[in-house]
Amino acid sequence: MEIITMIKGKIDETVSQDFEDAYAAIKEEGITDGLVASYLLKDLVVPDLYKIESVWVNEDILKNMMDNDETSAEVKLFEKFGVDPTVEIYEVRDSFSQFEE
Repeated sequence: MEIITMIKGKIDETVSQDFEDAYAAIKEEGITDGLVASYLLKDLVVPDLYKIESVWVNEDILKNMMDNDETSAEVKLFEKFGVDPTVEIYEVRDSFSQFEE
């Protein structure tokens, strides 16, 4: 089953555009092996709260990163802006897609 990581932290409003630009730059650097999708989310209720939700092929990809003491690009991004982010890891138990073209 797929794994979802949620990396979150508060980014000061004065650098929020820089943060968003830096996230966009990650895409230009190339996709990490095993990454299915990544989403930059901004909280509508708490506007300085950002989350990066990433979908991974399976748990082995993350275990391999941890075994090699690698820090994900998402965590590094928050750290670049002086934030020690919260990291949450979820196993997808079920899913569905509703919209189809």
